[in-house]
Amino acid sequence: MISPTFPIPPYPRLGECYRLLARALDTKSSNRQIDRLAREGDFDWQLIPQLREAFIWDPLSKRAGDTFAHFIMAAVETLHDRYVHLVKSIPLDALTRQQSLPTLMIHLYAPYAASCLLAMHKALPSPPMVALLDSQRQVVDVVFDWFESELGIQPKQLGHHVYPDSIGINKNGRQDLQRWRAGTQLPSLNSIALITQKLLRRYPHRTQFIHAGREWLITARMLSYLAGEAEPYGNLRDLMLRAVLSNFPTVDIGKLLSMQNIQAAKQQRPVVESGLLLQATLQRTSNKPPGAMASTRRALDEFRQLLNATAMVESSSYYMEWLEGRWHVLAGQLESAKVHYEHAADLALYRSGPTQKDIIREALLLAAFLGELPLYKRLKHRALAFDHSYFPGWETSVADAHELKLIGSNFELRFPPRGHFVESAGCV
Repeated sequence: MISPTFPIPPYPRLGECYRLLARALDTKSSNRQIDRLAREGDFDWQLIPQLREAFIWDPLSKRAGDTFAHFIMAAVETLHDRYVHLVKSIPLDALTRQQSLPTLMIHLYAPYAASCLLAMHKALPSPPMVALLDSQRQVVDVVFDWFESELGIQPKQLGHHVYPDSIGINKNGRQDLQRWRAGTQLPSLNSIALITQKLLRRYPHRTQFIHAGREWLITARMLSYLAGEAEPYGNLRDLMLRAVLSNFPTVDIGKLLSMQNIQAAKQQRPVVESGLLLQATLQRTSNKPPGAMASTRRALDEFRQLLNATAMVESSSYYMEWLEGRWHVLAGQLESAKVHYEHAADLALYRSGPTQKDIIREALLLAAFLGELPLYKRLKHRALAFDHSYFPGWETSVADAHELKLIGSNFELRFPPRGHFVESAGCV
């Protein structure tokens, strides 16, 4: 049996993505739900929309207005949908996070971030785009340079205009601004709101420009934070600039990731072939010859040893657990099968592509058939987080004893008795 501590999946979890965004916007605070979502995965499918409201809409609409908040919300929702489609469609079960993230950065995250930046650049008074994406400069400093240029202030003297005295709160304000410009500290969302208020009082005739500058300061803070987090995998701002200068060439990221996954799997060809052969012998509906229960048990044990001896043990353990769950169902050992299916469903998340739907479906049916309501609820949340629905209105149906009975009645349609091992005691 595998350890309950599961390896990090090749695709970042949605909770990880939203926590990263909240930190970049300085809106995370001490929310524990988003930490749990990042750590455990999709334990509540309705939580993501609530988090978007709490970490994006509420703070941004309050401090930067509805228009900017709408823009960021729409950008995040669009990326969310694209990302979920990619995770559902393309398996990365031969790759680690370290191997997958550079490709995701180059061909998904960076181009999308650059397209959002370009949309802002076209809609608002803006700093020079090339300067914003120049990784040799501090992006917050670029925005302040632009402030000085537009407001007729001498270079690097904005602090003296906003904080004219050099004592008390003004001294601290100047020091903070110097740290922001140097990149040793990022301005908080509250600090950006405060400096915006000071600029509005000093330059009341430049309201539109200063409001645009506030949005660019928030964006600069976000871009600086994300670039720092992305540093182990690539230079985010360089990649964004490359996307803009090349006019966003059309790239099939799904195809690229698939090829990368196939190439990695080729290095472990005996493991892959052994797994596919086992899958064929453990089909749910096909008749099994006498002795198949013992022969497939030996083959499974050999496959586990083979897998444990390779680099694919972490990335492909979900497949091993799925096969184990199948074997125990076909052997009529449903309580043991439940444990394997629960692990397989956990391990398949953000890893197995379209196979995730099949694993969760079988695990759901088994949990319902056994009357395991807590497990059924957990699996249902994970299915709905990826828009997997198994009958019309499932997302609004309450997971209760009635639904459990309804879903459980389909278990033997999925695993008909004719497909069980002849040595099996059956599923009665």
